[in-house]
Amino acid sequence: MRSVSILAMALLLAASASAQAQLSRAELNAYQSQARKTLRIEKRAYELRPQRRDEPLRYLNISDYEVREIQLVAEKYLPKVLLNISPVVTGCPCEEGPQCTDQVYIVAETAQSSKGLQMSRIKDAWVIGSVQQWWLKHDALSASSGKMTYVKYESAMNELFRDFPSCVGELVPAENTTASTPTTEPKK
Repeated sequence: MRSVSILAMALLLAASASAQAQLSRAELNAYQSQARKTLRIEKRAYELRPQRRDEPLRYLNISDYEVREIQLVAEKYLPKVLLNISPVVTGCPCEEGPQCTDQVYIVAETAQSSKGLQMSRIKDAWVIGSVQQWWLKHDALSASSGKMTYVKYESAMNELFRDFPSCVGELVPAENTTASTPTTEPKK
């Protein structure tokens, strides 16, 4: 009788394992699909990593008022000493939204090194755009990786990549952006 119950238990386990194998195949496909999506997002995120751009330049570079505005916003993220404000470039990645017209990259000196920050002109105001905000979260998570287990860190990083800004509205190529181009020549 014992051998019959062992055989029945083995058959039950085999049937259960077979059902789990089919389920795990579907789970594996879902996991692979999610992994491919995360890799695409990760690739796009690294393409958009904030950095200095030098073209296409905005017709009028930057005004004194805009410099003061940039300094006020930057104070929340960087030390008060600004080393460099790049030329204003026209056009933004679609992830910044359709209201974004221009971008600028600023660099400030910290005690250890220089730190940069990309600002976007959205609705006629200089702000920290959604891509730069995402990268600030990414850098904070990376800095805290030593305080987490590998599994928890990877899970948090995957969640962060799922939260990467996505394109909204129509993509306006930088060459066609005319929002900041004056219609008349400035007086000299």
